[in-house]
Amino acid sequence: MRSAVMFRETLIGPRWLAVTGALTLGFLVVVTAIAAPVVIGQAGEVGAWTIALLVAGFLLILAAGLLGLTRRITIAVSDTHVDARLTPFRVIRLPLAEVDRVEVTEVTVAQAGGVGWRFAGSEQFLLWSAGAAVRVTMADGRTRVLRTEHPDGLRAAILSASRAMRE
Repeated sequence: MRSAVMFRETLIGPRWLAVTGALTLGFLVVVTAIAAPVVIGQAGEVGAWTIALLVAGFLLILAAGLLGLTRRITIAVSDTHVDARLTPFRVIRLPLAEVDRVEVTEVTVAQAGGVGWRFAGSEQFLLWSAGAAVRVTMADGRTRVLRTEHPDGLRAAILSASRAMRE
């Protein structure tokens, strides 16, 4: 049975990230167009490890370009968890039963050490820009900071769902 969603927000990353993703995919097309005929033409002389390395590199660069183009963070609060996704990956899942404290705060890119899903000391951050955020502290001391355009709504949804779960 699926949990009811009490809060959902999608944040779109900066335009420069989409441009970088598009340029990365363009670069991949050019390099592939140049390298493929050479590798195919000398297939007998190119080892299997070299081909495997080229395929792995192609897939990694393709994934990086696509992630740059999608550039979405989605935060959702259900009746059991807080899920934060860096599309298409779920990077943070917080069980509401373990939430100890929820507070509205301000976060900067420097505190997080950059944009996206970041680790800084004992905290994890999920952000595209500086601004209002919600800091969720778990019972075991772990802290997650989620950048949001609606900090009071996110905080209220987490607290409400957490209280309902404990009752």
